[in-house]
Amino acid sequence: MRSSFVALPLHFLWVVLLSSAFYSHHASASTTTPLPTDEHGDYNGLDLIEWIRSHPDGIIHPSVRIGRERPGDPTSINGLFVSSAPDAKPIEKGDIIAQIPWSHMIHPGDKYSPSRFKSCRAIYKLAQELELGDKSSRAPYVRYLLSLPRGTMPGEWTEAGAAFLAEELLDDDELPPYEVMWRNTYDKSWVESCEGSMYDEMQQAAYWLTTSRDEDTLMVPIYDMANHSNDPKKLNTLSEKSKGPGRPFLFEASRKIMPGEQIYNSYNRCNSCSPKENFRECETFSHYYTPHLFASFGFVEDYPQSWHLGPRDGDDDSRDAYDDESGFEFCLSRDDETGELDAYWDEDEMPDERDAAWLKTQLKRLKKLEGKKEGLEKELVRVDEGGDDREKKMTRWEWESIWRYHQSLSFAIDAAIRTYEAGDVSSEDGPGRASYGMDDGSSEDESEDHDEL
Repeated sequence: MRSSFVALPLHFLWVVLLSSAFYSHHASASTTTPLPTDEHGDYNGLDLIEWIRSHPDGIIHPSVRIGRERPGDPTSINGLFVSSAPDAKPIEKGDIIAQIPWSHMIHPGDKYSPSRFKSCRAIYKLAQELELGDKSSRAPYVRYLLSLPRGTMPGEWTEAGAAFLAEELLDDDELPPYEVMWRNTYDKSWVESCEGSMYDEMQQAAYWLTTSRDEDTLMVPIYDMANHSNDPKKLNTLSEKSKGPGRPFLFEASRKIMPGEQIYNSYNRCNSCSPKENFRECETFSHYYTPHLFASFGFVEDYPQSWHLGPRDGDDDSRDAYDDESGFEFCLSRDDETGELDAYWDEDEMPDERDAAWLKTQLKRLKKLEGKKEGLEKELVRVDEGGDDREKKMTRWEWESIWRYHQSLSFAIDAAIRTYEAGDVSSEDGPGRASYGMDDGSSEDESEDHDEL
């Protein structure tokens, strides 16, 4: 059984919003050397590339281009691409895209272990490098990191933005991402656990940079510029972490990548909706659901998406980061030709009547909230970043991020409800899976998902 409806377009495009409406905070450090740009004025990373290649173990494929998808267009995403210059060649399957020497990464030193996923020492080291600025031995990378905008992740938002997300959109932990995943994590993970400073600007910058960009405990230049996708038609790389202190980091092509194509990485390659063969390629905690990517990176990923939803278990008010003990998992994918969304789950993950009733309550609440959007915007969003209401209102970026996630969450819940009500397990979907069609209104892929804003 298949049902469908036409919805508003999904807007996943992440663009440069370095204006008065977007909170962009740069840590002040001793950096006077300007970033290199191409003929369009876009950052091209040539200093990084030359610096890495200057080391005997450093490799950057000659066809790699750093820049915008549409050069010179400030609304176009930044990332890694295969050059489309006349003499550019494809990156072949198995080719090394980048090999980053140990000395060119920022890491916890001899305490590094590939099986360790958190390190206070690594964050302190990054803070020190940021403070050094142009005097850092990793200055090309440090200059790039210091140029990045701040305030893009929910945990770093204003109090007004965080409160609205937690209390109004997510209904006080009824919906993910749960607060333990993102709210006040700087205080808990850095100040309390690592004995860091609450107010040190460089430590704050280092904490949020590692949260959004590190590969476990490694900060890896070039590699961390690759945008995210789990679309099998886009995803085209594999990575191999350093095996130990002193060893390089390897980033290679998993298929042939043609000139003009973007080079993609997956930030949650081992999520529950990934093909099982992907699990052989996992070296890290990369099993996040779509809500966790939003909490950790500040974007809503394009399809396919993975979700875990469900009411609280009994009278327990607490939620852990995943809350796997209750609720159900499901996946959303989009048909490239029709734009329809397919929702599906494993037979043992199917929601029950209680889950379905809870989903309907949440969808009704989200629709009601959307009806108040215009009035709430006037009340809650800053008009002037330097105005008197700065401390009481959220940024434009936070507001738009909230509604991007609201739309994606609404689609996911509606998909789950319709699939449950269809009650049909179609043989074309495989045993124990159900699906329904939903047109998301998008005629083309609009997603570019990392922090290259």
